[in-house]
Amino acid sequence: MTFKEYLSQAVKLNKAIDSAILRLEEWKKFGLKSRSFLKASSDNHYGKSSGVERIIMKITDAEERINQDIDRYVDLQDEIRDLITLLDNHEERAILERHYLSGQTWETVAEECFVSLRTVHYLHNKALKKLEPFYLEKIKEAG
Repeated sequence: MTFKEYLSQAVKLNKAIDSAILRLEEWKKFGLKSRSFLKASSDNHYGKSSGVERIIMKITDAEERINQDIDRYVDLQDEIRDLITLLDNHEERAILERHYLSGQTWETVAEECFVSLRTVHYLHNKALKKLEPFYLEKIKEAG
């Protein structure tokens, strides 16, 4: 995995979490509308609630996976933030934080940092070159 790919993971994971949460909300709505769910309170016969139990189990499993992804996301953001804080240049730090931690587009970063898009890309590349040795060292230690 390249250093850029490593930094991009947090934004991608955040988008995946958002998507999973939306999907989960849809499942909950459908689960509440299902005939077996609606009839479960009135039917007390053996086996009638198995459909409801399956729906609840699937929703619970999805919630657990989302919580695990959120934990990974928070840990990853902390790791990336720790790397970014190694930069002495405040502009470079702001650019990396806005793009890799907040998920802002390069255009938005340029606008909010009051610099041109070309300057954003220049400072971004400069910052990556400074931080890449720290990333490579981290990989060595972990491997």
